[in-house]
Amino acid sequence: MRRHLFLTGDVQVGKSTILRRVIDELDVSVSGFLTMAVPGVEGCSDIFLVDAKDPVCSEKCHLAHRVPGKMPEVHEEIFVAIGVPLLLNAKGPLILMDELGWMESSSYAFQQAVFAVLDGDVPVLGIVRDKRLAFLDAVRDHPAVEVLVVTRENREEMVDVVRERVLRMLV
Repeated sequence: MRRHLFLTGDVQVGKSTILRRVIDELDVSVSGFLTMAVPGVEGCSDIFLVDAKDPVCSEKCHLAHRVPGKMPEVHEEIFVAIGVPLLLNAKGPLILMDELGWMESSSYAFQQAVFAVLDGDVPVLGIVRDKRLAFLDAVRDHPAVEVLVVTRENREEMVDVVRERVLRMLV
């Protein structure tokens, strides 16, 4: 069995909801990171890279500002200042990576931290964007990673599937 489990699928299909439901149901201690979107005015939103143990949004972890119809303004230094330490200092029993996507494409230090964790022994539960990019392809192709596709049709049953996989990973 593979040590790490990543969910992928369309945007807004429920991947993060599944991840959070499983963690809540299992009541397992986690480390790693979460990305959180906070809605603003006129369809804008702000994205924060936060500690999975203590998910508090603050200016120091403000990753991006999204304006409808435009590419998000990404503060790539947040991946190094916040993301790298969250990953390299992560401890078991379970590490979260919610989510890996295109914004990390230029942050090689963050990518190296992701692969250092994937090469380790602590199980990872994460989400990887369904995009063809070298970094994301390498995560999906990592020998210790299993990827499950979440769809609108299977998302309810995926809660049970993911819960069972995580329970096996934790043994």
